[in-house]
Amino acid sequence: MKKRISFKRVYIIYLFILILASIASIAYVNVLLHQYEELRPERCIEEAINELTAEATQGNLWEKYKLTDINVGDFEKHRDVQSEYFALYTEGNLEFSQKSGTHQEDELYYLVENDDIVLAEIKLKAKGSAVTKLAVFSFREWQIEYVKPIIEASEYTISVPVDFCVSVNDITLTTEDGVMNSDDEITYTIGDLYLKPTFDIKDQDGNEVAYTIDDKKVNAEFYQYTLTLPDSLTVNVNGEAYQGTAVGDNRVRYDIRLLEKPEVTISDYYGNAISYEGGNEIPLTNMTITADSRYIIEVSGNAVPKEAITIFANKEYEYLADYVENLPQVSLYDIAILENDAKIVVTDMNGENVPLEQGKNVYDFTLQKNYLDGIPEAVSSEIDVLEIAQLWSLFMSNDVHFKKVEKYLIADSYQYEVAKKYATGEDITFTSQHTLANPAFTDSSVENFVWISDNCFSVDISFVKHMILRVGSRVDDRMNDRFYFVKYDDTDDDKDNPTWKIVSMKEIVNNEK
Repeated sequence: MKKRISFKRVYIIYLFILILASIASIAYVNVLLHQYEELRPERCIEEAINELTAEATQGNLWEKYKLTDINVGDFEKHRDVQSEYFALYTEGNLEFSQKSGTHQEDELYYLVENDDIVLAEIKLKAKGSAVTKLAVFSFREWQIEYVKPIIEASEYTISVPVDFCVSVNDITLTTEDGVMNSDDEITYTIGDLYLKPTFDIKDQDGNEVAYTIDDKKVNAEFYQYTLTLPDSLTVNVNGEAYQGTAVGDNRVRYDIRLLEKPEVTISDYYGNAISYEGGNEIPLTNMTITADSRYIIEVSGNAVPKEAITIFANKEYEYLADYVENLPQVSLYDIAILENDAKIVVTDMNGENVPLEQGKNVYDFTLQKNYLDGIPEAVSSEIDVLEIAQLWSLFMSNDVHFKKVEKYLIADSYQYEVAKKYATGEDITFTSQHTLANPAFTDSSVENFVWISDNCFSVDISFVKHMILRVGSRVDDRMNDRFYFVKYDDTDDDKDNPTWKIVSMKEIVNNEK
């Protein structure tokens, strides 16, 4: 009777065979990994680097690879360039990387470097086609085709503020060695350098400045912020007020330069303050308003502080000041608030809101007047401004004597002296002899009446005076002037009898208001 093989024995035999197969598979994979490691192109590069290091240690590198002679520049004359070049191979800091660029699929190029200095180029060539095993391992054998040591002069650049001092290999550079990029920055280009140079950089105060080198570009490590801001803003650096340089148009330029990162704070007159770290946009509403001092300006619900207001006399009223008290002055509001699109409200002396235009930031409201439609009865009942203006015109053409206009002028005033000088000078004698046409005046206009104060007003008067010269030709003389009248008593009879008198006038050009 045949013996039956038990299931247990079969299972044990199966496990044994499975274990043997697993051990064999692992051993095979291990062989493949070892083979893959041995065939890596990097092994060839490491072999070539070891050879280069050995040759450099023995001092044979120059002769073996027939390296060309070097022309040492001014910055390396005090250095043994060849010995230091050999030392770069023996310092143990060699690195290699695959060279970028296009090449054949069976070729590889590598660069050998030490501290960003390229020392050699190595080319590998494939011995055969790639072989794939176990679907994941791709094998290809490589061999060294050439090893080419490289010693080439390099060029370094550095851009620094013009007041920085830069030395290269203990040689100090001057501004004549660089190129100005702007008024305050200079770029130095240092060539003919075979070895990595040593830079010594000092700031404007003589402090040593750290630096890094990236792809032959030297980067001085410091913090610099350049800001141009309205002069009503305050800049603090590390808790202290920082002084800038006025550049005109009520603006100040701040050049902040420190070796350590500074704390920069910008503040306005309205209680706002922001931190500035460079580059970020500053929230700002900036506006300049020139207006009668009786205007009211509000910024984000606050009155403009006195520090931001400049008050000065109105040039238009310069000849009125001696005869009119409390003349309206002009206020210049320099508004700078650290808010975007801050709400600014302008109210005139009558309590009316003055509209502002979107995007406009400079306004002059001194040209805006509260013109009346006609001459107030308080004035028209006492004088005829048109008649007085025409009388002045007749005086200027020598048709009436000074005495006729004198009573409408304030004794010893500017306008009085102008008239008196004209009446007694040579200019009046040059007036051509003529007669007045009939009518003598046409196209008369009286408009733009403005109360300047309780006893002072201005009014625009225009007309055409017609004259006929002795030779028979006709001359039309147009007058278009703004007359300034003051109610004033210039008598010395101890009585208070003020009357309306001309204190100033000016020609209106191009229909100006």
